[in-house]
Amino acid sequence: MDSVDALLFEHSIIRLKSKELSDIKNAFESFKNFNDFVINCHARHEDDIVFPILMKKEEKDQEFVKYVMRISADHKLIATLGNNIEKWINEKNFEMLERRIPLYFRTLLEHNLNEEKEIFVRWKHEYAVPFKHIIIDFGTENYKSITGASDEIISKYYL
Repeated sequence: MDSVDALLFEHSIIRLKSKELSDIKNAFESFKNFNDFVINCHARHEDDIVFPILMKKEEKDQEFVKYVMRISADHKLIATLGNNIEKWINEKNFEMLERRIPLYFRTLLEHNLNEEKEIFVRWKHEYAVPFKHIIIDFGTENYKSITGASDEIISKYYL
């Protein structure tokens, strides 16, 4: 499984988790770990590996390169919104959580859909490079608890 295969798997997990965590009661318990995964594992994989490779391979298409850079910049927006939600969870600021949790997930899901439609379609399997170090840095146990991936999947199929 190469980078984009793993990222598409993660997008599916994010879609499922977004339904669960949109409920404020569930967000209180799990949002911090989920947001940490989105920013420090998933988005890092895109920003450190997939996006730079694609921008180099497609450097003649400057519109595409600019688009990838805009999508990458979304990660900072999502991180900021997620960090604010964590703060509001700690403060038990229900008014802000009612408004911002749905915005966080709408933004994240739209962002992921744009990646799937416009960016990942240009990926070729021959671009594959190792990425397991990102999961190890994030914490394999944390990754498994969020995604449901088994030790076997990570050890045998992730590069």
